[in-house]
Amino acid sequence: MNIKASRYEPTSPEEKIRGTSVLLPVSDRGGFVFMVAYTKKENDDTELLLETLIDQTHRLASSFGKESNPQHRFEQFLGALNETLSENVREGRWSVPIDQLHAMVGIISGGQMFLSGTGELTALFLHKKPSQRYQIFNLFRGIQTEQSLPTWEKPFAVVLDGDLHNGDVFCVSDKDLQTTIEPDELNGILSSLPPVSAVEKIRQYFSHKEALLLVVIKMDDQTNNSYAASTHAVTRADKSVDELMDTQATTDRFLEDQSPSISTAIRRVTQWIKVKTQSKSRVLRDINTNGSFATTLRRIGRSALRVLLFLAKRSMKHAKQAFHALRKKETRDHIKRQVLSGGGAKNRVQSILHSTKQIPRSTQFLVIGIIAAVIILAFGVTTISKSQARSAEEDLYQKSLATIEDTIERASSAVIYKDEDQARTLFLNAQTLIENLPINTPERAEKSVELITDIQSAMDDIRHLVTIPNPPLLADLATVTDGVFGNAIVQTSNSLYTFASDGRVYTLNRSQKTFEAISETTESGSVAREVTQEDDKIYLLDTIGEIYSVTSGEVNSAGLIDTSWVDLQAYADRLYLLRPSLNGQEGQVVRYTRNGSDFTSESNWITSRTVSFDNAVSLTIDGTVYVLMKNGSISRFTSGSEDGWSAGTVEPRITNATDIWTGPDSSYIYVLEPDSQRLIVFDKASGEFLVQYSSSAFTNLSDFTVDESDYTIYLLSGSKLYSIATSHIQ
Repeated sequence: MNIKASRYEPTSPEEKIRGTSVLLPVSDRGGFVFMVAYTKKENDDTELLLETLIDQTHRLASSFGKESNPQHRFEQFLGALNETLSENVREGRWSVPIDQLHAMVGIISGGQMFLSGTGELTALFLHKKPSQRYQIFNLFRGIQTEQSLPTWEKPFAVVLDGDLHNGDVFCVSDKDLQTTIEPDELNGILSSLPPVSAVEKIRQYFSHKEALLLVVIKMDDQTNNSYAASTHAVTRADKSVDELMDTQATTDRFLEDQSPSISTAIRRVTQWIKVKTQSKSRVLRDINTNGSFATTLRRIGRSALRVLLFLAKRSMKHAKQAFHALRKKETRDHIKRQVLSGGGAKNRVQSILHSTKQIPRSTQFLVIGIIAAVIILAFGVTTISKSQARSAEEDLYQKSLATIEDTIERASSAVIYKDEDQARTLFLNAQTLIENLPINTPERAEKSVELITDIQSAMDDIRHLVTIPNPPLLADLATVTDGVFGNAIVQTSNSLYTFASDGRVYTLNRSQKTFEAISETTESGSVAREVTQEDDKIYLLDTIGEIYSVTSGEVNSAGLIDTSWVDLQAYADRLYLLRPSLNGQEGQVVRYTRNGSDFTSESNWITSRTVSFDNAVSLTIDGTVYVLMKNGSISRFTSGSEDGWSAGTVEPRITNATDIWTGPDSSYIYVLEPDSQRLIVFDKASGEFLVQYSSSAFTNLSDFTVDESDYTIYLLSGSKLYSIATSHIQ
């Protein structure tokens, strides 16, 4: 693997240097030793501390020979480094608080990376997936999560290690790069530019007087991408001209902003409206700036009270005039006659309106103004209250979202370092948090779906799940006979045979992608339940427990029958039949020896076992016997005795397995579970769970067989026969 790297070196005397970055090639190993470190304060003590770190890093690079084991050598280096630092502190060579040191050291070599650090830095790792997309991780969070409070006794306490692949990029810096540079743009720079160019590009985002510590290391995959393709090398003269034109364009734009222009005014108004229509209104920002919500309400209330007092004083004069009018006997008599005259509601309303018209117009306006002021005040208070509630709810949502994204990132980091248990726990925690997120807007609902999809994809990686969206269809029995489906399949050296629900035997015509019947139904109408073959001799177990042999399309009884048998396997001129425990009868593997065309010498093959055969469903043989239980557990028997072998844990767990397969030359064991539409693969030697293949097309799975020489698995699904390519066979 070609590893390229670069670091930023200060080029201007105006830059304030507060730390150091070291990048040392390891020529014998094709890798690098690196370090980035800085302290919050600058004095003689911190300078001595940084010199010690530099010296130890150079020693690591010089002693990292061709035969050195990277992991062991790095652990030895950390032990020596921690001892040196703690000894210097004990002897009083410096008195720097441990929380003022921020550092990361590491080795990248031979497709592996080993890191350790303390404090606070940015350590971005871009992992290139097979889909050519990148996953982004901040590895320093992994160090901080696992590290307790650092001390000078062991400042570098946590070691992260992981495998590297073509296209992976590692970047460590003392700056929070993701805050200064847009994440998408930063990722594009790191993933598409060579390290030297990436370092130069990132430096342009910071002030020329601002210090920067930066190391970029990339596993070169020798590929071109859109970002790189759009970035052409130019001469310095051309770059100077381009910069001049950009500067001139910027200057022209600024001058245009200063000149009177209707279009400029419109743009400013539009920008002002855009700013004012963000998640918080101007009123809410004023509230947050000037005081609490209660204080703001008191201010609004006092202002409204002054308005009401002013309006009341203005109307007092007219109210007195109305009072003096009521003291006159003629006015009272007129009002009394209007009330006593009745005339229905309509007359009373007209009377009231007529009386109202007697009130001076200025008084009417004042009363209307008072009512309008009260309504506006109430509306304003309600609006502000609702706006503040929405703002608080949005803040809570954003905090919850940040917590979820942080949990997902920590889980993804755990996956990189192969801590699948921790990753699984963190992903499940994130999924629980997502379920509690509000989805009261289309954007929030879409975000929740996006997060769930990302978690599901990551969980599929942990579960070693390979999803086949459109498996190749080899043939369909429905094209031959409607309503017929397959029960079992078996492969010989020449053909692939399917035993159907109509009692017939079909062979696959690969060129035409069709099934061809090679036998008619038997007189007894037997239908195959399980099928096995050895040296192209085929035997089937039918649904009532009778054994048949199949020769040249003819199905003949072998003279063996037992209704308790559930599976059979031919091996070494013997026929093995599985009988689960049933109705008080102990489960057993019964063996028959072939004598010509007959089977004789019945015997119970298993002599010692502890496992229960209550739920035994299938068996397979490669010299030893593997018995599959319904819950997916597998028991192995050697020379008739159980030997303690067990299969690894599968997620989701198996609940209704139906079939198992292996072969003498195979290194794997295959288990079929139709309910979950999957085929699960284990390593035969260790029992380790390797992969599970699944597809929504696998409905009504009944049987399968494997051709490892052709890297192909055949699955019988209802009336259809599918094939899938293996990814676990190297």
